Amino acid sequence: VPFVVRWPASVAPASVSDRTICNTDVYATCADILGKLSEVPSEAAEDSFSFLPTLVGKSQQAREFTIHHSINGSFAIRTGKWKLCLCPGSGGWSAPRPGAAWKDENLEVVQLFDLESDLAEQQNLAEQHPEIVEQLIEQITQAITDGRTTPGPQQENDDPVPAFHDRLLEAYPQARR
Repeated sequence: VPFVVRWPASVAPASVSDRTICNTDVYATCADILGKLSEVPSEAAEDSFSFLPTLVGKSQQAREFTIHHSINGSFAIRTGKWKLCLCPGSGGWSAPRPGAAWKDENLEVVQLFDLESDLAEQQNLAEQHPEIVEQLIEQITQAITDGRTTPGPQQENDDPVPAFHDRLLEAYPQARR
């Protein structure tokens, strides 16, 4: 989803960035713009990274990964060109929807996509790149366990950890913490 900014005094006209951001990053970015980022308490905005350096053309440094969570509880994680969906089927509103997809034993419990070559997410590469799957499962499990993706003290989660389907935990027991 594009993020469009117009800030004539600070953002260069027609500039473009491939940096991955998410809505939670707006909090830290606004605090950074106001010079108050260092005043954000460690227990607040646990997943918010400032993208102000990108806006003003000083850095394209991106967050290490972005976690996605659908309305029905399906998780996905993206880092660089890779996106791992921790669910069979669409994980959302299109078919096969999560309720039916989890019951279908023929569907893989994880889906790994190379977004540089497959933006439409048509080719599941999980079997070809099990090391990437393992790495991303470790990252998302650690983030959920820590209750945050930014540096700082561990935070409590609203839901019990792990928050994964039993079929996923059977296939990837390391996701159980």
